[in-house]
Amino acid sequence: MKTLILCDFDGTISPRDVGYALVTRFSPDGWKDIDQDFREGKIGSKEAYARIAKVLRGDRETILGFIEKHSNIDPHFVPFYRYCRDKGVDVKIVSDGLDFYIQTILEIHHLSEIPLYANHTAFQKRDGIDVSFPHSNEECGLCGTCKKKLVQIHRKAYDSVLFIGNGVSDRCAAREADFVFAKDSLYRFCIDQDITCHFFEDFGEILSDLRKRIQGIIFDLDGTLIESYEAIYLGLKEAFRHLGREIFPFSDLKKYLRADLEGTLSQFFSPQEVLKGIPIMRRRYEEVYLDKTHFLDGAKEVLETLRSQGKVLGVASNKFGRFSRGVLEHLGVSDYFRSVIGAGDVARNKPFPDMIHAVLAEMNLPPEDAIFVGDTVTDIETGKQAGVDVYALPTGFHSKTELSLQRPKRILKSLKELAQMDRSGPVSGFSGD
Repeated sequence: MKTLILCDFDGTISPRDVGYALVTRFSPDGWKDIDQDFREGKIGSKEAYARIAKVLRGDRETILGFIEKHSNIDPHFVPFYRYCRDKGVDVKIVSDGLDFYIQTILEIHHLSEIPLYANHTAFQKRDGIDVSFPHSNEECGLCGTCKKKLVQIHRKAYDSVLFIGNGVSDRCAAREADFVFAKDSLYRFCIDQDITCHFFEDFGEILSDLRKRIQGIIFDLDGTLIESYEAIYLGLKEAFRHLGREIFPFSDLKKYLRADLEGTLSQFFSPQEVLKGIPIMRRRYEEVYLDKTHFLDGAKEVLETLRSQGKVLGVASNKFGRFSRGVLEHLGVSDYFRSVIGAGDVARNKPFPDMIHAVLAEMNLPPEDAIFVGDTVTDIETGKQAGVDVYALPTGFHSKTELSLQRPKRILKSLKELAQMDRSGPVSGFSGD
């Protein structure tokens, strides 16, 4: 498979927006009005640069000297690029910035061999620049460099096109690419638009994702694989009754559920009452939970597929350990899992990493070879503390927007995505180590 990675420059390869720094330094008059019009969506980058060219002042030597002082790039970009090159994966830069400062920075870092698509700059004989747009899309005309158009053009020569970016000018390309690595406003856009992406902070994370081969998958239970809210509610109702208080409506259950039973009851009762209520709740729950629990849609089929692919499976749940193992046996899948750890099996429940560490030990896998799949912000925090990539599943307890604020590695549209990663790894269209 022939793969291409198209990568934004400002704010992505370069930690800062060099183009913006350049404009603020050499356009003392008029650039703020242009910037405001651009941020308010009144004009696109093509018109913005055309107007900036009229007010930007500075000779070539002075401007290039400024660029050299602001030439830092992500320290992990060079290892990322070399890895891709060694794997036969092409990397090209697509930028809505100006070509001269990108070329200068690439030369400083001995990366001038990387193909570049950007707005073209010509220095005037005295002060200032002229800007032209060889990669614009006349049908749209907003961006100086149309990255969507560049993705479409390159599809003719590549089986798969991946995209890396961070900002507004990357949105159309993200819609068009086969897979996206996103941060900052592009990440929020991808989440809102249901575009599959991996969140990244630096190219070290992208490199790890490209190399990753998932050998083990650890699941949360409730809200991820199974649904047992009715059983939980009946158990809580019994505890409330014994403690002399009327319980909230069933429709409010998700609002009051916390990471563990103690946290849930503590919202309504004193510490002494909580200690009395926990065994009452568990007794009633044990009476009903097997009959009141079922798989979420498609979960069993996904587990069967993952098992057939040779994945090592585990569970880390704040459900009492005995109940976690009991429900999996009742549902006929207990032998699918190498390890099932629940409350009471380790010293601390989620969000502490103890459960994940225990499961990994029983799976005989390091954190980098596994992922953790869960449906709550607590699951995301747990996975991060354990050093495991988290794939969040918005099944209703938290919205995808709420989950995205915690920056999981990926937000799944459904569990079925996991079953599709066997051959290509977690990054669609890329075959790594």
